[in-house]
Amino acid sequence: MALCTLGRAKHLLLPPRSQSSSYFPAPRRGKGSWFYPGVGEGVKIVRLDVPAVIEANSTPVILDCDYWVDEWERESLVVKWYLDKINLVYQWIPPRSPQVLGVLSGRVDTRYRASTEQWASHRALYIPRPHPSISGQYSCSVSTFEDEDARSASFLVWKKPGEVEVLYWRPSEHLVNVTCLAVGAAPRPDFTLFTHHHNTSRQEVEVRGESSVMGEDGEWSAGVWGLIVWAETEPDTVIGCTITLPDTPHTQTIKTVYTPDLPIITTTTTTTTTTTTTTTPPASEPPRHWANPSQNLSASTGFLANRGTSVLPRLHSLVTFFVMVMGRDWLWWRRWW
Repeated sequence: MALCTLGRAKHLLLPPRSQSSSYFPAPRRGKGSWFYPGVGEGVKIVRLDVPAVIEANSTPVILDCDYWVDEWERESLVVKWYLDKINLVYQWIPPRSPQVLGVLSGRVDTRYRASTEQWASHRALYIPRPHPSISGQYSCSVSTFEDEDARSASFLVWKKPGEVEVLYWRPSEHLVNVTCLAVGAAPRPDFTLFTHHHNTSRQEVEVRGESSVMGEDGEWSAGVWGLIVWAETEPDTVIGCTITLPDTPHTQTIKTVYTPDLPIITTTTTTTTTTTTTTTPPASEPPRHWANPSQNLSASTGFLANRGTSVLPRLHSLVTFFVMVMGRDWLWWRRWW
């Protein structure tokens, strides 16, 4: 009888074991996970939303870092964004205003709020006009005195070339140089040279030299050159160049029509000087004229005309490179023939 009374009393003291009772409180849903009060995950990034590829200045972009922080840890919350793992570009310590640093200075609108929660309102980067100079790997770091979590994602801002041109000239009796240039592109462009005549199929021209330089604005000036055989290239052959930007949807092709009546322009180099010489054709050959398409453009539309101080130095460096390469490879041409 005593045992029955004790068992009945124990049953009255302990409430039923259900999640709806106060003894076993119902689980509360955090951002993407279930937890019990006081037994949470501390700091947890539940979603990192970074666009992989976007065109420069096309639309505002948001890099968002959605996270959960246990309530008792929020007083020591610090949110940071890094570019390429080591460059701190954004820091927010609630309730202070966020700080924008490095290449993102002046490019992030700190008035944007990603959440109505005070401890998550300034977690995201709102960039009204994305620019190639801010491309890279972005890392979001969320930390407190007790915990920390971080995630990374790549972000590419691409820009089509502002200037493109395909040129050809004759550096020797038997060869024609084909050069393709692109200025103001991001990321660094890839080139494919080709020729095409209505009597033959398209032929790819082997790239024998290339040069590229990136400016402080993240934009590239680049070019390549190849060789075709003068005697085997028929008049009205199309000389072309396809320019692609890796990991982007952008591709463009430029073409010009070949005319074989070209002067022979030879280039020699020394350690200190560069000399260009134009060879007059023998009297037995018909007169030739310069067929470089850029020479036929008006002063207002020529590739080298009215391009501003930011473009001309980069073009000059490219032209200098190609002239040096031509001179360096002159002995190779002579041996080949």
